[in-house]
Amino acid sequence: MWKQTYATVMALVAAVGLVSCSSTSHFDQVPKNTGFFQHLTENKDKDIPLDAYWVTGMSDKEWDQRVTGEDARGVSVCIAPVTLNYMANRPADSKKMAEIVELKQYFDRALMREFQKVSTNPKNHFRLAQQGSPGVYTMETAILSAKPAVISKNAAVKVLGEALGAGMVTSHVLGKDEDKGSICIGTRIKDPSGRVVSESAKYMTGKSSILGYDLKDYQSYAHHKACIDDWAKLAAESFVSKSDAKLSFPWLKLNPF
Repeated sequence: MWKQTYATVMALVAAVGLVSCSSTSHFDQVPKNTGFFQHLTENKDKDIPLDAYWVTGMSDKEWDQRVTGEDARGVSVCIAPVTLNYMANRPADSKKMAEIVELKQYFDRALMREFQKVSTNPKNHFRLAQQGSPGVYTMETAILSAKPAVISKNAAVKVLGEALGAGMVTSHVLGKDEDKGSICIGTRIKDPSGRVVSESAKYMTGKSSILGYDLKDYQSYAHHKACIDDWAKLAAESFVSKSDAKLSFPWLKLNPF
């Protein structure tokens, strides 16, 4: 039963069915043999919009005591740099690979920005810590795949020309969501002994704007940044929330471990 299941932090983080990213299940799109996961398991729970999900570890009561401060240890987490070492589709083109590296750096900044916000809030019993410190959990994040937006030069010129002109911009969407690019993010959390206690993955595709036209449609990986921002914000929020927190998604209960 759900109340007896220990949910992972990324159960919330990967719930990025917001304006910018799709939340449809795509377990078949999650790279299976990258070496990042030990327990890649398809998520069958429709209430948790994850593609892959596995967790074991701390009970709800133990987690809640840390979050509320009843347990003086609180929550101590090291945020490891995002890694590209497990990418299943590294681009051969050096320019695109440089863009992926920039995307990874953007991801690092987004995570630190959001986690510093919660760590500096005096009401939270949370601290950012160095890896290897006593009692510290480690969150590791990997970009498992990243596909650029697909757009023909003629279509781009046509729509951008209309946007810069005096007339209305016509609805000139790229087509499938996948044409806006996609990103698959994997996350695993390790306890102070280095044992993996949770793993999750989410494959997300970009969305066009309400007008059917978005400048990000004409940049290779720009849509991914919106997904990353959502992911980072919800990750930080989840680490300072009780196991039954509704947070940004009322249907979702959360226990980070």
